[in-house]
Amino acid sequence: MNILGIEISEKIYLPVLIIIFAIILDIIINALLNSRIKFKTNLTKHEQRSRETGLLLFKNIIKSIIIFIAILNILKVFSINKSALVAGVGAASVIIGLAFQDLLKDLLVGAAIILESQFAIGEIVEINGFKGEVIALSLKSTRLKAYTGEVRIISNRTISEVTNYSLGNVVVKIIVSVSYEDDIEKVKKALEKLFLELNASMKELKEKIVIEGVESLSSSSVDFLITTKSSVKDESVIKRKLTEKIKLTLDENNIKIPYPQIEVHYEK
Repeated sequence: MNILGIEISEKIYLPVLIIIFAIILDIIINALLNSRIKFKTNLTKHEQRSRETGLLLFKNIIKSIIIFIAILNILKVFSINKSALVAGVGAASVIIGLAFQDLLKDLLVGAAIILESQFAIGEIVEINGFKGEVIALSLKSTRLKAYTGEVRIISNRTISEVTNYSLGNVVVKIIVSVSYEDDIEKVKKALEKLFLELNASMKELKEKIVIEGVESLSSSSVDFLITTKSSVKDESVIKRKLTEKIKLTLDENNIKIPYPQIEVHYEK
């Protein structure tokens, strides 16, 4: 190729063109895949997360294939025997496969997790006894972040038990204890009035807050069971808000919250 009177070898411009073509091809494929996801509007959150996770993995696989093909064509420009190279890569793959059996197990289990939509990035799960949010998912490993900040990296081959808390809403339970001296109907009316306001204002709720009734008669208190439903991420937020509002309501209505007391008798 002659540019401005300067002869440029094909060994210079062809690799550049191959790289540019590979980048453009990767961009086009990514755009097409993204458009497929955007057109789906009737998916559940889990289905959406699963598709996004699978899409991310598929993009990485496509990118790896494009890079591999680009490298083979660049080597061809430099007159390197492509067939011999592919055969060498195949032989090396067999050796590597024998040496890294655990890695292959990770890849197979990782592919099964993604294809079966067991969980996806952004969901709350418990794996092998560790509970947290899925912050990364690959064919090799899964990363979970607990609400306290710890991050655990789990090899996919070791995953034996998975509990996905994001597939449905969780039941939020709160026990409200009042003294035996307080009128039960007075307590129920005060709480029902509060819950009527909270049901209209708390966006985190998936179902209305209800008083299930008297749960138990403890040694020093009458215990009411309060329930509602929320997503697993909002469970702790709702518990804190409800507990605070209930305490303020009980105080406003002069309803006593019992606490342990000790009577001491002195002999004369």
